Formats: sequence, structure tokens, C-alpha cells
Amino acid sequence: MTPRPAATVVVATQTAAGLELLLLQRPADARFGAGAWAFPGGAIDGDDACATWADRLPSAGETAACAAALRELFEETGIMPAPLRGCGPEALVDARRALLSERIRFSQVAERLELDFSSTRIVYFARWITPRGAALRFDTRFFLLSLEERPRRLNLTPEHEAAIWTTPASALRRFSAGRLPMMFPTARTIERLAGFRSVEDAMTALSGVPVEPALVRLGVGEKGPTPLAPGDPGYDEIQ
Repeated sequence: MTPRPAATVVVATQTAAGLELLLLQRPADARFGAGAWAFPGGAIDGDDACATWADRLPSAGETAACAAALRELFEETGIMPAPLRGCGPEALVDARRALLSERIRFSQVAERLELDFSSTRIVYFARWITPRGAALRFDTRFFLLSLEERPRRLNLTPEHEAAIWTTPASALRRFSAGRLPMMFPTARTIERLAGFRSVEDAMTALSGVPVEPALVRLGVGEKGPTPLAPGDPGYDEIQ
């Protein structure tokens, strides 16, 4: 099965405790990543590649994927990381409702509300591909988005059951203890971000770095199939 193009966005804010990330919990009956905590994201659609986005996005690379990441963030949480110059909060709520009910496309939302993401601080920094043979496969572009402050509230859809803000260190401790289930690329991404002391450090270090696709392969461990990334011991031995 050919992996479906997708995009996800790691939302980061700076706090006294350091860099904090937003994670959303998928429902226990979800077709993909059931019960797991993940970043906002989803499949790239045709509208994400339309001409509207040519001059409304920052030069983060992967234009369609960047549009998809921002769209999914808005759909799933209500977060809008663009200045509201042509509308008020009520118009934004109405636009999100219309978007979720598929009465309008995201490019039309941008045009009607005069949304401009060109100053949004977002960086394309990773690309993960689901293992061969999986029932559902995605080729997912990962973006890091810097927010000046944490939104006062999130408005989740039924696509997610809960949301948390967490430091990378705390997320990894809970993951290791079995209290925060995450998919392999999510955990590896958090491990990578745990090496940065601040959002600014992460944005600076990851900006402009060439991104190589990382195809996850399944090895065999003591507890069954074990996901491996390029560079992991035994990765190259798996076909």
C-alpha cells in the first residue's frame, strides 16, 4: 500500500519549566493509533495545494503539508496561529464550524477572513513513513510551531478525547512507565526535542536543516515486533 501524504504539527510554548508541547489523545476505537497520544495532524488534501497558499505561508518548505498542518491544528483544537486582521473571534468560530461540516474549504476561510500565516513561526523538521505491510500507511511531514503563549482553552472535536501540555522530559517519563502511550514517531520526536532548553533553541537548530524520509521498520524483540528508525541497531538487516 502506498503511504498517504499527511502532516502533523508539534505546538510548542515556552514556560518557566522550559519547552512545553501539546499532545492530544486519540479515541480507543480510532482506526489509526487507537488510544495513543499524538500531535495534531492528518492527511493532506487537494485544497492544501491550491494557489491560495502561495503567498500566505512562511517559507517552511512543503507548502501543501504546511497548509495541512495548520488546517488540522485549527480543526482539531481551534488554535489559529495567524493574526485576526479581517475578523473577530466569533467569525473564526463560525468558520471552524463550517470547515468541520465540510461546507467550506480552508483556503476559503483564509480568503474570507484575510488570514496570513507568512509571519507564523513554523519549521519543517522531520518526515516519518509507516512500516511496509501496515493496514494504514502514512508519509507524514512534521512541523514545529512556536506560540508565544498557551491558548486559554482548546476546543476539541470527537476525533480526540483529551489534551495535555507537557515538557518533553515529563512525557518521556510517563511513556516509559506505560502511562502515556504514544506511537513510535511521536516518542522519537519528543526525544529529539528533549535536547533543547527552549523553544527558541529548537526553532533555530531545526530551521533549514535538510529533512530525510525515515521509513519505520519492524524488528523482532523480546516483547514482539519492535519499531526501528534509520540508524538503530538491526535496522539495515530488515528488508
